[in-house]
Amino acid sequence: MAATESKVSKKDVDQMLKEIKDVKEFIKAIQDMGGEVPKPLVTALNRLESAIKAGKLVAEAAEEASAALRQYEKDLNDACKTVDDEMQAVCEAEVARQYQARGAKFLLDYKKPESVTSKTIQKTIQAWTPGAICKHWDYCAKQ
Repeated sequence: MAATESKVSKKDVDQMLKEIKDVKEFIKAIQDMGGEVPKPLVTALNRLESAIKAGKLVAEAAEEASAALRQYEKDLNDACKTVDDEMQAVCEAEVARQYQARGAKFLLDYKKPESVTSKTIQKTIQAWTPGAICKHWDYCAKQ
């Protein structure tokens, strides 16, 4: 039996966040009328919203890192075209040989500004740090 692949689009994520907002507004309306809403329900809703927002940040970071990696590899292959024909094949083979190492570096190396890890940290700090602090903090203000 083949595993089914589930893809969530940006539109789906935005729709989920809108629906969570609607539920929060409904809960507020209940509370404004004097009704009680179970605290675990509110906690679970807040955690779900945070998880969706965090997932959205990671997905954006991954897309940006993937684009940076594609550009980097294109630049490497373009540089290989500047040498003679005999060395071009050797150069292109070397670029291809290091594909997985570059991929891992663009995924995990938090010191590499284009990596998924670095971009996720940056996007998370930008999203959760108050604007007054963020604009004066170099790492946060970069965009």
